Amino acid sequence: MATTNTDDSKKLDKSGARTLSPEHLRVGMYVDLNCGWFRHPFPRRSFKLSSESQIATIKGLGLTTVLIYPRESDPDPETDETAGEPVPTSTDMGEPATHPAPDETATGTHPAHTDEELPTHGDYHQAVELASETYRQMLGTTGEMMDALTSGSEEGMRSAETMIGGISTLLTNTQAAGTVASAFDPEDIEDATVLHSLNVATLSMMVAQQFGIDQHTLQMIGLAGLLLDIGERRIPRHILETRARRSEPEHVKYQLHPYLGVEMLRGFPGIPEEVLDVIRSHHERLDGSGYPEKLKGDQISFPARIVSAVDHYDTLVNSLYAEEALSPAEALATMYKHQKQLFSTEVVVAMIQTLGVYPPGTVVSLSDGSFGLVLNINFKNRMKPLVLIYHLRPGQDSHIVDLLQDPVLTILRAVSREELPRPIVEYFRLKRWTGYFIQSTMRTA
Repeated sequence: MATTNTDDSKKLDKSGARTLSPEHLRVGMYVDLNCGWFRHPFPRRSFKLSSESQIATIKGLGLTTVLIYPRESDPDPETDETAGEPVPTSTDMGEPATHPAPDETATGTHPAHTDEELPTHGDYHQAVELASETYRQMLGTTGEMMDALTSGSEEGMRSAETMIGGISTLLTNTQAAGTVASAFDPEDIEDATVLHSLNVATLSMMVAQQFGIDQHTLQMIGLAGLLLDIGERRIPRHILETRARRSEPEHVKYQLHPYLGVEMLRGFPGIPEEVLDVIRSHHERLDGSGYPEKLKGDQISFPARIVSAVDHYDTLVNSLYAEEALSPAEALATMYKHQKQLFSTEVVVAMIQTLGVYPPGTVVSLSDGSFGLVLNINFKNRMKPLVLIYHLRPGQDSHIVDLLQDPVLTILRAVSREELPRPIVEYFRLKRWTGYFIQSTMRTA
């Protein structure tokens, strides 16, 4: 796990910035790699060096020089000064520098939207309706876009870029957060891969925002998430539909779909190589157990780590086999506790920051004995979301409660699907677990 600067809470003093060859780096220097996100595996390009392994990784990037900030660096124990050539303090050379916000956590992620006004109950109902309709429209567009790309039409790529631009604008300009966007039953969607693509694109961009990634890179991550499985369209359908019963040759053929996707997309002029890198690597794992190239550790770019973790999360939550699907909370817990060797800890923590301890779609047990379905995320207090209450006792109506406004009612724990009485499963329409939301308001919806 790459560590971040423990002094990041203060504003970076860029005066006196200098260039230095990677060969002369030492632990304690505050560096700016001065290259794009896809060139390096770190959560940020600017951070204080805390280990020799970080220095070794930087040396392997092929950079001629890096920027160092002497005033942010620890003093050199031998000379009490930091060598290097002074450079202008402007950061307009390529990718904008990204530095932690004052309220950042030690993981390097941003607790977003801490001051926005939360939606009222009435606004919530209307926002869900509007956001769900918007999501449905995007799903329809996604299917048409995938068909166009498969046929080699450039209109498909223009449609994909337009869709990602729209999602980026929605996520960037929001004034409040937490409105559920998938309030409809995902089983209504004929092509589950279309829903998966849109979910991965949206959530990948939301998670990437936690790291202060610039808008250009954010949209490339979204585009890669949207197109990551397009290579499956060249895999015979019987192989796609028989995951558990594939023969070894069929399994090997399926594992070629990242390559097939890259091959398909190279036919479109101007598609960024960074997007192709993520698509090629989205099934790679940190321990080298992934495919198709068995990459490990720092060989996997940071954007690819984001998309691969989100892709896996969506697979756990919206499994093709309903009996195997995990709740959002269970999926995050599984990745954080039991799959640390596979996915970047920084990314999983950022996913938890984004979706909350009790992600939308999680059923919780409440202190009054009732069950509730989490509807949103309250970034002011993550333990106090809006919940749809279901009472087992006759004569009590189901209703929405804002736990932030209720001084008594609290969440005790998340409840697994197996624990739920059948009436609750049917009432909450838990044929499959959902847990996605788009940060939106009445205005942006």
